[in-house]
Amino acid sequence: MTLRTAVALTCMAWCAAAAAQVEATGSPLELDMLEVTGTHLDREAGMDPLVSFDNAAIRNSGHVTLGEFLQALPMMSGSPLNTSVNQRGSGGGLSRGIESVELRGLGPQRTLVLLNGRRMVAGGNGTAGIVDLASIPVALIERVEILTTSASVAYGADAIAGVVNVITRRQTDGVELSARASQTDSGDGETFDFSAVSGGRYGNTSLLGGLSLFDQSAVGRGERDFSSQWLTVDGPDNTIVPTGSSAPPNGRYRTSDGNVTLIDGENGDSSDDFRPFINDGPDTDRFNFNPFEDLIQDSRRISAFGSLRHDLSPTLSLFAEALFQQRDSDTQIAPLPLFTNRLSGVTVSEDNVYNPFGEEISDARRRLIEGGPRRFAQDNQLWRIALGADGLVADWRWETYLTYGRNEIEQRQSGDLRADRVALALGPSFINGEGVATCGTESAPIAGCVPLNIFGGPGSITEDMLSYAGIADLIDQQESEETTLGFDLRRELFQLAAGPVPFAAGLSFRDASAEDRPDPQTRAGNTTGAARQVTEGDFDSRELFAEIGLPLAAGRPGVHALNLELGLRAVDYSNFDAETVFDISALYQPIPSVTIRTGYAEAFRAPTVGELFGGVTEANPIVEDPCADFSGLNQTEIDRCVAQGVPADGSFDQTGNEVPTLGGGNADLAPESADIFTAGIAFAPESVPGLSVSLDYYDILIEDGIAALGANTLLDQCLTTGSSQFCDRIERDSDGSITRISTELQNTAEETARGLDLDLQYAHVTGWGRWQHRLLISRVLERELRSFPGEVPFVGEGQYDPDNFGVIPEWKGRYTLGWSRANLFAGYALEWIDELTDSGGELASGTEYKIGSRLYHDIHAGLKTAQGLRLTLGIENLTDRDPPFIPNGGELNTDESAYRLLGRTYWIGLGVRF
Repeated sequence: MTLRTAVALTCMAWCAAAAAQVEATGSPLELDMLEVTGTHLDREAGMDPLVSFDNAAIRNSGHVTLGEFLQALPMMSGSPLNTSVNQRGSGGGLSRGIESVELRGLGPQRTLVLLNGRRMVAGGNGTAGIVDLASIPVALIERVEILTTSASVAYGADAIAGVVNVITRRQTDGVELSARASQTDSGDGETFDFSAVSGGRYGNTSLLGGLSLFDQSAVGRGERDFSSQWLTVDGPDNTIVPTGSSAPPNGRYRTSDGNVTLIDGENGDSSDDFRPFINDGPDTDRFNFNPFEDLIQDSRRISAFGSLRHDLSPTLSLFAEALFQQRDSDTQIAPLPLFTNRLSGVTVSEDNVYNPFGEEISDARRRLIEGGPRRFAQDNQLWRIALGADGLVADWRWETYLTYGRNEIEQRQSGDLRADRVALALGPSFINGEGVATCGTESAPIAGCVPLNIFGGPGSITEDMLSYAGIADLIDQQESEETTLGFDLRRELFQLAAGPVPFAAGLSFRDASAEDRPDPQTRAGNTTGAARQVTEGDFDSRELFAEIGLPLAAGRPGVHALNLELGLRAVDYSNFDAETVFDISALYQPIPSVTIRTGYAEAFRAPTVGELFGGVTEANPIVEDPCADFSGLNQTEIDRCVAQGVPADGSFDQTGNEVPTLGGGNADLAPESADIFTAGIAFAPESVPGLSVSLDYYDILIEDGIAALGANTLLDQCLTTGSSQFCDRIERDSDGSITRISTELQNTAEETARGLDLDLQYAHVTGWGRWQHRLLISRVLERELRSFPGEVPFVGEGQYDPDNFGVIPEWKGRYTLGWSRANLFAGYALEWIDELTDSGGELASGTEYKIGSRLYHDIHAGLKTAQGLRLTLGIENLTDRDPPFIPNGGELNTDESAYRLLGRTYWIGLGVRF
C-alpha cells in the first residue's frame, strides 16, 4: 500500500466520521478501554512482566534525557548509542548523537520502541532501524512502560527482547512552564532544558500542545583524568601504560632501516634527523589524540508536539498526534591521521622534494595537526504524525489509525583529504627556477599541484598544501520514512462460568524506506577513509493478528483465578517469506494477593533497510592467510587450500598482511527468529498495604541471527570445515593471493539470554510523611553468542566484550526512596553495576582484568506551593565516582554507555502551573 492510498483512506474515515456526528451530548466518549502494553485484549495488567515509570520518576532521577534514564535501569545492558563521541555505532557517523536502549544487551534493533502503542520512526541513520529516544521530549511523557518479554504477536517485528512503550500526556488544564539546568563539579557539561505545555478541554474537544528546548554543551576528553590519555596494558602483569595512534605529528616512516620518527627540533631535511620509532611502553611515540576530541558532543534540540481528541458522539471519537524535532549537533575529533598504506596507489616517491631518505616510502604515517580538529556538524529533522478514530459499534470497540514518520539528516565533515591529490602531492616533485616546490618532473610539471611535506614535523604542512589536497566539506545525506495503517477491534465474545472471554483482532499495512547517500568523493573512494556506497531500499508488510483470553476457573478454593491467553500473528513481507508467530500465556492466582504467570512466545526481527540493501563498504584488515604455509597443515587442509586456487606445490607466500574485504547488506537475508519462555510470581499481601513484589525469569533463544563474519574467521573456517558457507566468500588470484573476501551479512548467529528480574515496591505513610521505596534488581544467568553453527560460544555474563556484548554485568540494581510531606519532597537513588571481567586482546595471554563494581548515589529535594510553583535541587553522582578503567575499552579507557562520564553534577529544576 502506498502512502497516498493510506492517507486517502484515513482522510475518508475522518470525513465519514464527521458526517455521522450527532448532536453534541456534552459528555465525552467513555469506553472504559484498558490499554496494557503487550496485548490488545481489554484486561488488567498482570499476565506479562511489566515495569512502569511516571514523568516524576524520570524528572527527579537526575538523568537529563529519556534514553539516559532508561539505559541505567537494571534490565538494560550492552553498549547502545548515546551522545558520547566515541559511540560510532550502528548506522555509522550519521547515528552520532542519538540515544537508544538495549533490553538484555541484545542490541537496540531487538527492543521495539512504541509511542502510544504505535511504532516510532527510526532516528539517526534510519537505515539502521534504531529509534532515537532523545527525540521524545520528557515534558511530553506521562509514563513509560517496559515489557520485559517478547511481543511479536501484539506488535509485529523487532520485539524480541521486549518493548519500551512511551505513553504521552493526553490533556492538561492551563499552562505549564518548566526549566532545568545542570553543571558538573568541574564547571562544565552545562545542560538547559525548557518546556512549555498548554491545553484543556473545550466542549467535546481535548487539546494539548507544547514546545521543548534542550541544549547540551560539549565536554572534551582532556577535561577528565580518566579519558585525557588513551591507555592500554603491557607485559605479563598487565601494567597500565599510555598508547595512542601510530600517526603522530612527528610521523612514522617505514624505511629500509626500520620504522623511524622525526627527532624533536629537527626539520627533516636529512635522514639523520630521524630516530627509531618507539611503538609501546611508557615512552611510546604514539600520538595521544584524546585532548583534541569531545567526550560529550555539543547538541541542541527544539521540539514541538501536540495532540487532539474530539468526541463526535458518546460512541465515536477522532484523535491526532504530532511531533517535530530539529536537532543540531557538532562533534569534534582529532586532526586527520594520514596513512599512505591505507590508500590505494599512494606512496611517497623517492623523487619527492621533501623525502630525505632517497627511497620510496610505501608506509608513511603523519598526523596533520596543521589542519586542526575534524568536525562533524549534523542537521537533523524528525516528523511524526498519527491520525485516527475509535468508537463503539454494538459491543465491538474499534480503532483505525494512520502513522507517518520521516527522518532527515545532513552531515558536514571537515578536515579530510582527496586521495588522488595526495598521490600527486607525494609523488615526484622538484624545485623550479623560481625556487618553488612543484609536483611532477621538470619535463612534465603538474599544474596547480602543491607538494606535501609530511617529513618536517608540526608546521611543515602549509595552508597552500592543505588547500590543494584537502576537501572543503564531505556532505552525507540520509532520509527515511515509515507509514503504518491499521485497524483493530475488540470485545468480550461471551461469558464463561469463570468470567468473560476477551477477544482482539486487527490488521495493518506498513511501508518502510530509507536512503543513505555518502558524499560523491566517499563513494568514489577518493578520501583518506574507506569507500562507502549508497544504501537505498524499501519493504512493506501486511499483517493480521488475533488474541483471545480464556478464563478457565475462578472463585474456587485454591483457585481465585486461572486464565489462559493465546495469540497469533501472520505477516507477509514484500522481500522475504511470510512469518507466523504464536504465543501462549497462563495466569494462576491461588489467592488474590499471589499471582503466578508463565508464557511461551515466538518472535522475529525483520532485517533493516541497511542490512538488506546496505551499500558496499571497503576495508583492508590485517589477516593471516592459513594457506600461505603448508608446513603446519594436514593433507585435508592442504586439499582445501588447493581447492580455493592455491598452488599445489606450496609456492604461495603471503606478501602482506592486509587483504581487501567488501562488506554491506544482503538482499537475501531472512528474519531472525526467537523462542522466549518466561515465568514469574507476584505478591501483593492485603495485610501490608502498599507492598508489591514480583520475580520473573526469562529464557531467550535467537536463531538465524544477522551477523557479519570477519576475514580471519572466514579463512579459518574454510580451512577447518571446507564448507561453501565460508569458502565461497574467498576469491583468489591464479598465484593463490587473495583478491577479495566478502564479509556481507548472513543469517548465521545464535544467541541466548537467561536471567531474573526483581521488582519490589512499598509505599507507606508515617507521622513524618509519605514514603515510597522501589528496588529493581536484574541477574544475568546466561548470555552467549555463536556467530555461526558449531562455533565455541562467546560468554557474555559478567564480561566486557566491546565487539559482541559491551557491558553485561551479572548483577545490576537500582533503589529509589521518595518522601513527601505537605509541600516538601525529597528523594534518593542508588544505582549499582556489578564487577566485570575483561579478557580481551589487549591483555597478556591467559590473563584477566577485574573491573570494579560501581555505586552511584543521587539526591534531590524541593518544595511546591499552592500557587503551582515547584522548585527542585539535586545532585547526581554525589560521591563523584569516575568510570572504571577497562583495558579493552578503547580510546576512552571505559564503556561510555554503562558508566557515568562527567562526575558529580548539580541541577536545579523550576516549574510553574497556572
